[in-house]
Amino acid sequence: MRRPPLILSAALVVLAAVVVVAIIGNVFTPHGVTQQNLLARLKPPAFLGGDPNYPLGTDRIGRDMVARLISGLRMSLSVALAGTLIGAVVGALVGFIAAHLRGWAEEVLMMLVDFQASLPFILIALTLLAFFGNSMTLFVILMGLFGWETYARLARGVVLSATSQPYSKAIVALGAGPWRLYTRHILPNVASALIVQITLTFPQIILLETSLSFLGLGIQPPMTSLGQILGDGRDYLSTAWWISVLPGALIFIITLSMSIVGDWLRDRLDPMLKSRTS
Repeated sequence: MRRPPLILSAALVVLAAVVVVAIIGNVFTPHGVTQQNLLARLKPPAFLGGDPNYPLGTDRIGRDMVARLISGLRMSLSVALAGTLIGAVVGALVGFIAAHLRGWAEEVLMMLVDFQASLPFILIALTLLAFFGNSMTLFVILMGLFGWETYARLARGVVLSATSQPYSKAIVALGAGPWRLYTRHILPNVASALIVQITLTFPQIILLETSLSFLGLGIQPPMTSLGQILGDGRDYLSTAWWISVLPGALIFIITLSMSIVGDWLRDRLDPMLKSRTS
C-alpha cells in the first residue's frame, strides 16, 4: 500500500495497453504475420534508419516484426491465461476436497501436493514434451499444472480457517449442506487470496512458456509466441539484435508490470498485511 502511485499507475497502463494491442493490434499492421519479403530481410527498425514500412524492422526471412510481436503477444497471453486458470481451478478444487474430507484422504492429497512441489517443473515439462511429442493441447495442460500445488495449499488453509469460525458452525447448525456452505459463504473468503495468487503466478507461466518456446519445445510454427521469436533471433544478435531484444523487452515489461500489480493486490487484500499496516 506504500508503493508509489506513479509506479502502480504505469504498470496498470502498460497492462491495459498490452491487452488492447493483443486484441486489435493486427488491424493497424499493413503486413501479415506470415508475409515474407526476402528483399527486405534483416531490415533495422525505422528509428535506426530502416524502412518506414517496417517500423520495428524485419526478421531473417523478411517478416514484419510488428506483426510478429503482436501475434506472439496474443499467443503468449492466451496460453498463460489458460494455464493460470486451469491451475487455479484444479488447485482450489484439490484444496477444498482435502479440507472437507480430512483424515487419510487429506493426507494422500497433501502428499501429492508435496510431491509436485518437490520436483523442478521445467524438467517435468521437458520430459513430457520429449516423450509424448508437442501439441497445443498438451502444452496448455502443462502450463495449467504449473503452480497448482500453491493454490491447493492456499485453498486448504483458508477453508480450514473459515470452517472453524463461529459463522460456519452456525450455518451448518441451521441445516445448510456442504455445497451451500462452501459456495455461498466460504468461497468468497477464498476468492481474494486466489485472485492475488493468480496475479503472482501469471508472469511465472509467461516466463515458463517463453522459455520452452525459446528451446523449441513450446509453440510451434506456423503459430508464433514471444519465446519463439526470441529463439529465432539468437543467431543474429550481432547483426540483427532487434529480433531478440524486442520480444525480450516485451516479456520483461509484461512480467514486471504484472508482478507490481500482484504485489499491490496482495497488500490490499491480504488481511495479515492489512493488520500490520493499520
